[in-house]
Amino acid sequence: MKAALCYCQYSAPSFFGYKEAKTYANRTRLFNKFINRKLYNCNLNKLEGIQEGLKTFEGLSMKQIAFALTDLHSINMIRGCINHCLHCYANAQPFFSRAPFESFKQIMDDILALKKRIGINPVSHRGDKYVDCYFDADGLNMHLFDKEGKKHDAVELGTLIHKSTGMKAVFDTNGWDRNDREKQKIAEDYVKKLLKNKNSKHFYQINISLNPFNPNYVKALKDGYNPETYSPFIPIDEVMNPKEPTPLKKAEERYREYVKNEANILFTFTPLLLKGKLGAIIRGLDKKIPKMEGCYLEDYTTTLSNILGNLEWLYRADLIGEQKVIKNEKMLKKAMRLYLKRLNKNSDFLFSSGRMEKFYKVKHNGSLKGIEKIDNLRKRSKRNFAKLMMTKKLSSVDLMYLKMINSDGKVFLYDNYAVIPTDIQLNTGNKPLQKPFWIKVKDFVLKTDMIDRI
Repeated sequence: MKAALCYCQYSAPSFFGYKEAKTYANRTRLFNKFINRKLYNCNLNKLEGIQEGLKTFEGLSMKQIAFALTDLHSINMIRGCINHCLHCYANAQPFFSRAPFESFKQIMDDILALKKRIGINPVSHRGDKYVDCYFDADGLNMHLFDKEGKKHDAVELGTLIHKSTGMKAVFDTNGWDRNDREKQKIAEDYVKKLLKNKNSKHFYQINISLNPFNPNYVKALKDGYNPETYSPFIPIDEVMNPKEPTPLKKAEERYREYVKNEANILFTFTPLLLKGKLGAIIRGLDKKIPKMEGCYLEDYTTTLSNILGNLEWLYRADLIGEQKVIKNEKMLKKAMRLYLKRLNKNSDFLFSSGRMEKFYKVKHNGSLKGIEKIDNLRKRSKRNFAKLMMTKKLSSVDLMYLKMINSDGKVFLYDNYAVIPTDIQLNTGNKPLQKPFWIKVKDFVLKTDMIDRI
């Protein structure tokens, strides 16, 4: 994470009153027409009181608000994932909980109101230009319900995020079981909505992920299945004379199901691909990581070929059938060409945190020796957290922590490894979360008086 150090001079909090704060805000608004200042560049003492009457920020100083909204990564209103990817840095679990839509809307409305009062977007980011409303969930689950039971889907939530924070949302999915008709319908509906420019413009990326960390894929290889022997057809003698499944046969069936699922995901999102609105990436490990056979990018090439082969069969079946996606041979060839281009952009960068750490230990008989070869950021995280604990000053670390706000309003620091609680609490009206994350939260609280840099 690269970011220039930026210090915010801030003396003991003092209250100038709402009138004085408005005067300073008006000057700031005028100045900002020529120079794009950030909230952390302002004199927060003189802005004190401008937040008055905004429920989300009740009891918080402008310093605390500026800190919480700078480098904001996510406002976690949704918990739980439909997948169980073995490289998941969030260690996402299938348990689901959703905050009421009203609490999310309140946060968005109050951020927008604060923006209008001070003439500066209070949300800024020195890294990726997006904000999520989930951390350990999949894009297909990005929806909330209001008190009347009405569903507010990913498109509506993403639009709210963009209009309120100025940051675009993301729509990422690692897929779904093709036999789950409910999830299939949700995916198809999102594709139709995201095809419209008025909806897709609110999203930083619409992305699907393929990787060799799906449990079905990993287990099939562990049980001895060789992807090079894959055929999209079941031999006719097995249909006529079914035998008791052997372990290897079960592994083949598991692998076959994985390939069909991935091909179906690509097929479903093809309309977005053809309109140039879809991103796709393969992530896998570099060969320098020992004892991780099957999870290397090189190893995954055969499986990717099998997936694309299955995808072409789906296209051809559609071409001679209902023609939901593919209308002619030219379109078929274009879709295949575009996916080949997208999926050539693979990456061997992964965080070795969360479930990847557990997966690595399984592969290495309980040892983490050599895990730093996956990435060197875990060492940096440990070093910075040690400095923070020792100095109790945020300026002692050599990175800008991301901020995450949970549905109960609690603000946390995050660097893809450490989750550090703060004493900053937004007012969302939701009950405290008993387990704020599925990854371990540090037994250390960053207090406001330790914040000497925003």
